[in-house]
Amino acid sequence: MNLLDLLLGLVAERMGVAEVDPDRLFIDYGIGSYDAVALAGVLAEHTGTTLPNSAFYEHPTARALAAYLEGVVGGPALASTSGDTGTHLGTSGSYPGAHPGTSGDTGTRHGAFDGVGGTRSGFGRMGGMGGDGGLVAEPVAIVGIGCRLPGADGPGELWELLTSGADLVGPVPAARAERDEGWSEPGVGVGGFLPEVEAFDPAFFAINAREAAAMDPQQRMVLEVAHEALQDAGLRVADVTRTSTGVFVGISSNDYLVGRFSGGPAPDAYTPTGTAHSVAANRISYVFDLHGPSMAIDTACSSSLVAIHQAALALRTGQCDVALAGGVNAVLSPDIGRCFRTAGVLAPDGRCKSFGAGADGMGRSEGTVMVALKRLPDALAAGDRVYALIRGGAVNSDGRTNGLMSPSAPAQVRLLRAACRSAGVAPGQVEYVEAHGSGTRLGDLMELRALSEVLGTAQRLEPLRVGSLKSNLGHLEAAAGAAGVAKVALAMFHGVLPGGLHADHPAEDFGWDAGGLRVLTRAERWGGRLAGVSSFGFGGTNAHLILQTPPSHPAAPSPGEAAPSSAAAVVSTAEVAWASGGVSGAASASGATAEAASGGVASPSPARWAVRSRRYLPLSAHTPQALRELAERWRDLLVEPGLDLAAACHTAGARRDHHAYRLAVSGTDAADLAAELERALTDLVATPPSGPVTGGLALVFTGEPTLLGTSAEGLPGAELAEVLRRAGIVPEMVIGDEVGELSAAYYSGALSAADAQDVAAGRARLLAGLPIPHALRVRLAARLAEALCRRTGPGLAVAAVESPQTCVIAGPPVALARVRAALADGGVPCAELGPATAAHSEPAAQAAPELEAALAGLTPQDGLVTLVSTLTGGPVDGKALDAAHWAGQLARPSLLGDALSYALDHGVRTFVEIGPGSLGPHLRALEKSTEKSAEKGTEKGTDKAAGKADTVAKGGRKARIVRCAGPDDVPSALIRLYELGHAPHWAVLNPVAGVTSIPLLPWSREWSSVEVTA
Repeated sequence: MNLLDLLLGLVAERMGVAEVDPDRLFIDYGIGSYDAVALAGVLAEHTGTTLPNSAFYEHPTARALAAYLEGVVGGPALASTSGDTGTHLGTSGSYPGAHPGTSGDTGTRHGAFDGVGGTRSGFGRMGGMGGDGGLVAEPVAIVGIGCRLPGADGPGELWELLTSGADLVGPVPAARAERDEGWSEPGVGVGGFLPEVEAFDPAFFAINAREAAAMDPQQRMVLEVAHEALQDAGLRVADVTRTSTGVFVGISSNDYLVGRFSGGPAPDAYTPTGTAHSVAANRISYVFDLHGPSMAIDTACSSSLVAIHQAALALRTGQCDVALAGGVNAVLSPDIGRCFRTAGVLAPDGRCKSFGAGADGMGRSEGTVMVALKRLPDALAAGDRVYALIRGGAVNSDGRTNGLMSPSAPAQVRLLRAACRSAGVAPGQVEYVEAHGSGTRLGDLMELRALSEVLGTAQRLEPLRVGSLKSNLGHLEAAAGAAGVAKVALAMFHGVLPGGLHADHPAEDFGWDAGGLRVLTRAERWGGRLAGVSSFGFGGTNAHLILQTPPSHPAAPSPGEAAPSSAAAVVSTAEVAWASGGVSGAASASGATAEAASGGVASPSPARWAVRSRRYLPLSAHTPQALRELAERWRDLLVEPGLDLAAACHTAGARRDHHAYRLAVSGTDAADLAAELERALTDLVATPPSGPVTGGLALVFTGEPTLLGTSAEGLPGAELAEVLRRAGIVPEMVIGDEVGELSAAYYSGALSAADAQDVAAGRARLLAGLPIPHALRVRLAARLAEALCRRTGPGLAVAAVESPQTCVIAGPPVALARVRAALADGGVPCAELGPATAAHSEPAAQAAPELEAALAGLTPQDGLVTLVSTLTGGPVDGKALDAAHWAGQLARPSLLGDALSYALDHGVRTFVEIGPGSLGPHLRALEKSTEKSAEKGTEKGTDKAAGKADTVAKGGRKARIVRCAGPDDVPSALIRLYELGHAPHWAVLNPVAGVTSIPLLPWSREWSSVEVTA
């Protein structure tokens, strides 16, 4: 027996077949890695030589391997042939790698992930056992889709394109046609073109104009669309920044690179990175600070499907936890099209007539598709929307065929079988294939034959349906595979299979009925589970992925959002009504206050929210124009039927990035929100938004116990401050006026609730026995005001220093009359304020020692939030808030102006007033007051409406005041704080719901590479 006969016998016995063709690939007989290693060992024993385990892979047919062995062994005869070869194979009638129809039919063992939502016990990251003895891949979830295609910006428009049966092929844009006469050749100047392929928003990504001009439009497109894929997935940039997120980009075209060095703009320092394919992926990782794998993949027309396959592998092996994968293509020059025309593969009308009788070549197209991927358990845990699952896939090469660009049906057969084994599915379970379908007659025929052999003739109740997106918009080349994945994912999500074009009369050189296939030309309802996507590169690299419908799952809390608690049902909404309770006295520096300092989201007991149905919609963009456009998109969306308003508002608030220019509205239903947006759009046109107030935030407690509900007796607004803290409003510092300083001390953690209550009670008892003075605001410095009090009579005192030029004098009305007369003689403006608190009056100063003695047992401690005291006008240590401090705070003038000035000087630009609206005049007093405003005793422009922002300035520095006088003001205050640039927890206002499609961030492309000159 010679070597070839030995090989044929060993393979036949091992694989359980009657006859082996010496020129057929070993893999066609099901020889996987397990069998290859075993056969190599047996063959080594028979030949008396050492063979590598890879011998059956490196020499993939019996004739090729025999020729190799003849060179090693030295001739066709065997060194020894002892023993019965059958005793070494160990076949048992059922084994890993068996094909359908053999005793090891893979159709009998595919339960690793069977059905929607079901996983077999032990199904780990790489899954259960597949049909070839390998591991079945863990499903990977497609959680986001971004695309820019002819006629479709985003997955919503892509779905409209597919279901409408639109033909997006047309002439090349005039601007391109004018630059090169080559576009006029038949088939070259017709295809799927983007109207503005060079459009870009460099400012959003902090890219300067010169660098942007040097960037290949493919880099520009894929960067923007990668961000859109994140948006669609409900992933904020902060969710992926500095994480192991991977980027995998299929890219092949060199048109821009060639143009830069052949008559285009002169190359510069940015040209190498701007034209490198690798940087298409690397720039995404750089801009968003992603630390996972980052690679560009060029396998020609299969590039993007290979990229998605590699991304899925990286997720399954733990190289990344999130992946952005897809591809991009730009047809910037007619040159490659002219070459294709010469080769006879370009359709004269630029249309891919996939599987149609009129197929006469392909048409070229451009665009980009990126998908966001996660491991399925991670996606379910995060409450993500899942379009579809990637069950498994395979990549292979044609090897040597009739020509480098010639496809190989045997290679495609091997590919499909390998993909089914990887996914752990029987071929007969696949119901639809989004085929390569480029529209070339020979290529389509070979693809159909391969599909028929593996999938069409498998046991199935109805023919396998096939189609191709290329019939709608042309061949996207490096982005084609990703576009096919997006189409199938959307079809699974919507339960509809879109039909294709140009195949009402299917190809006549294929037996459709006998082959078990049917080309899909009309949309069909689809309750199916499994579909395949194929993509083939003209250099021989083939890829196939198998997708599955996603499991259903309940919404889960969003990243960065706290789940609702039983103690405080913060999954509220709209008009928020406060029901009694109170912050526990134990919620001191060691409890709730500690979390306040760290930005935590605690739930103090036993407070609760009473919920009424209202929705809150936050919008933001990076430019005023983009904000207006976004508001218009939302207005249009809100009038569409079937909108899941809860999911839309939740997605906008908790699952999107929030940019500099902001707008928020509230309403009881979609129509209400649309009307509010219409009014807001009018305001945006009349008064463009000014952007966020940069800087810190301070809470200012200005209320009296009689004005506000209290969390601890005598501590105005303390409970309200806790509500704001739970909503994400955590200050850099706190200030309190009058008894409000006690609330500030308690909030900061410097005083326990018990100590703060003791101070409040002692203070209230003392003040109750004092006469109520009247107050007069005067335009004098504190030093001069004190001298005036001494000169004009007893009973007068400077009660407050509002600014370096303004004070408040307190005393009996008769004494204040003498002050007014003296001021009138000197031409100094003043204003009567009426009855005032007895604190800071002369009687209070006389009674202060009594309060100090009563508070000797106070035990203040270091606070966790900076407290700026109105006694000193600056920050104080928590331990300094002893009895002497509170006696002085009662007796001496309030330096609220100095305290506010300190906050402004140290970066505070937002003041949240927990009180009745008196902060505006105090802050405005820090400005140069006019004589008219002082005489009227008011400040022009003060807005006391809850939630509204009053604007003040000091030394050219603007600050905003947001008032929150009570629980009913919380929603409007949070909305206004959001508009000012702060970050409330949106779960406090909107219920946690699922992720849904909402308008994407509009780009601001007031830029052109043409404007950049050398």
